[in-house]
Amino acid sequence: MDDLDFVYWPHSPDGPAREPDGVEAFLHRMQELTGETRRRLRAPASHSIPPRPKANDRGIAAAPKIEIVLYVSAASQKSQKALRAIQSVLEMYVSAQVKFSTCDLSQRPQEGEVDSVVFTPTLVKQGPGPRTSIIGNLDQEDILKDLLDASGVDRRRWDD
Repeated sequence: MDDLDFVYWPHSPDGPAREPDGVEAFLHRMQELTGETRRRLRAPASHSIPPRPKANDRGIAAAPKIEIVLYVSAASQKSQKALRAIQSVLEMYVSAQVKFSTCDLSQRPQEGEVDSVVFTPTLVKQGPGPRTSIIGNLDQEDILKDLLDASGVDRRRWDD
């Protein structure tokens, strides 16, 4: 017999023969057996990214182009400085296109586990697209501007 021949054994010594399941059933079974493979906790409902409206939907407000969360510690001067710097940058952009929130880890430490936040201040882009974290000094406005520009957020026109 050649190495390229395929041998089909219809009766397994381990049990009765059965037809192979579909790929979807196989993958579902593997997921059941292996369980959750990621260490990261599932985000609570408050951190879920809203579904994008379809192009033919009328009367629905457009979803924000970016969702960012600033994790702070209320007692930290650096956190307060980071908050002021971010607010200053956000004033240059269309506010309806950015969903910005803050989370005080001294009040709600479990919220930081969702994004694996250990240090404050930390700015996390939760979506859309890959999760991005900026940790520590947020004085460099260009970093946040680049993030907003790359996400397609429009800059405000000052003549409006």
